[in-house]
Order: sequence, then C-alpha cells, then structure tokens
Amino acid sequence: MRLRRIGTKGRPFYRVVVAPSVAGRNGRFVETIGTYDPLSTPKQLKIDEARALHWLMEGAQPSETTAVLLNKLGILEKFFAARPSARNSYKFLDKRTGLTSRESVIETPAAAPAPKAEPVAKAAPVVEEAPVVEEAPAVEEAAAVEEVAAVEAAPAEEPAKTEEA
Repeated sequence: MRLRRIGTKGRPFYRVVVAPSVAGRNGRFVETIGTYDPLSTPKQLKIDEARALHWLMEGAQPSETTAVLLNKLGILEKFFAARPSARNSYKFLDKRTGLTSRESVIETPAAAPAPKAEPVAKAAPVVEEAPVVEEAPAVEEAAAVEEVAAVEAAPAEEPAKTEEA
C-alpha cells in the first residue's frame, strides 16, 4: 500500500492504492482503497477500513507514510490485535509519530532503559536589587538644563598659542 499523487503542481491530492512491489512509482496498481487531501481544512483522509484490513491480512506492506495514515485512523491497531507479532515490523511508527502503543509498554516493562541521571542544574546567581530612592526628577532635569545653558553662554576659550622655533 502506498500513496499515489494525482494532484497538480502546488495542489497535492493522493490516492491510497494497493500496488505490487515491482510496480513503478506511478505504475499499475491493484486497487484504490482511499484518498488523502492535505490542503483541505481539516485534512481529509478517507480509507476503506475493511479493504485495508483485508490487504494487510494478505501480507501487503504499507509505506511509512501510508502506515502513519493508517495508524491515525486506528486501522493498524485493529490489525495488531489480530496479528500481535506484526507489531515488530512497524517500530518506525514510534519514532516518527512519537507515540508508543499501550500494548508495547505493558508487554516489556522490564526492557525499559534505566533512567538517565539528570544533570544538576546550576543555581542562578543571586542579584540583590538596590533600594529605590525617591528623588525629585524635575529638580535634576532643571539643574541639567541650567548647566547646559551656562556652558553654551560662556565664551569659548582660545587655545594657547605656542611659539614655533
């Protein structure tokens, strides 16, 4: 099972098809079991559950992308309920979707890796705040304006002339 793109450039639309493994990317296929439209809001995914389960039971291997879509619809969980040993072939789903199935956690609690030691967090330096002193900003601003006015009003000093020998 795999996706077959039938949309145009910039407008993807896919058919979920069952194809022989020797068929090319856009080669012949046996049956169309659904469609996927990623541009619609919300994304539309329609797969005939009975036909998908039939082909999975017959031994069809879905591509990774198709397996993720089947997993979203819950079709793979029904398949794993019928064939628990098939779950080993789909380990990439846990990595790709970040999901772990409840059954795999229940089956192997002892196989869980030991928790890693967390690095000790460094304490942030303590910064003491200076006490707030209320000052009259208007008085400071007035004094600064007077200083600037006095400097501008004062005659500029002439630089000292040095005799050149």
